[in-house]
Amino acid sequence: MSYGLSAVTSLVLSFAICWMGKVTYGLFHPSVRIDREMTARDNFAFAVPMGAYYLGILIVMGAPLSGQSRESFVREALSVLAWGVLAMVLLNLASLANRRFLFGAVDLAGEILERTNVAAGILVAGSHVANALLILGALADEGGLLPAAVFWLYAQVLLTVATLAFQRLVGCDLAAEIRRGNQAIALAVAGALVGIGNILRMSISGPFEGWSAGFAAATGYAVVGLVLLFVVRQLADWVLLPGVTFRQEVLEQEVPNVGVGYLEALFYLGASLLVGWSL
Repeated sequence: MSYGLSAVTSLVLSFAICWMGKVTYGLFHPSVRIDREMTARDNFAFAVPMGAYYLGILIVMGAPLSGQSRESFVREALSVLAWGVLAMVLLNLASLANRRFLFGAVDLAGEILERTNVAAGILVAGSHVANALLILGALADEGGLLPAAVFWLYAQVLLTVATLAFQRLVGCDLAAEIRRGNQAIALAVAGALVGIGNILRMSISGPFEGWSAGFAAATGYAVVGLVLLFVVRQLADWVLLPGVTFRQEVLEQEVPNVGVGYLEALFYLGASLLVGWSL
């Protein structure tokens, strides 16, 4: 009976936190009218990242929900609530940082709200999920808030560097492709963001054993994991699409192949899981 009550309470808290997440999003984006974009305008380009934002909140809440049960039912509920509130704040801060430092060459807000550009929405959605994974990894150990905050910021820097390196590897002008509404490359980059975020999540997870050891372990794990992810991506060209390449399908065609972009995105996610299990 207690397990059933705990499950119901967690579900109710999850919906309450998602509602609070909507309010928090409005505080960070005061010019955005969420209900108008979702209903009156039927703005799918806005719905895609908004759904990913809610998903990100729930991903971070997975840590207290999947952990060991506490003796006090009230303490358990308060812990879930605290994690949800923290997730909301950090997700919004990370999103603002990504728009400035990672995607600063394109006005994502304008693309989503004014042009209803779905490609821009997909890109923001990928960043929301990636950021949620980083928050989950940083807060998953018992080292305290200071190490968690430092390694979360460090992972944000690594995410930015790795994603920019990915763009150079692919050889695309992401801003131009997003402005022309290329959903295929948006899916590929969003998948790479989530894959990179998943590897970085694992690189900063675990017990805190000192700053030097922590940074060395996180950096080494991240570098090896990311290199393997990009190597696996090259192998996928030869195995999954013989005779053509992902680049040809998502960038060089007059009409980009959205299906191949979707396949590439899922392949990055799957490859990140394989890399994590292998290291």
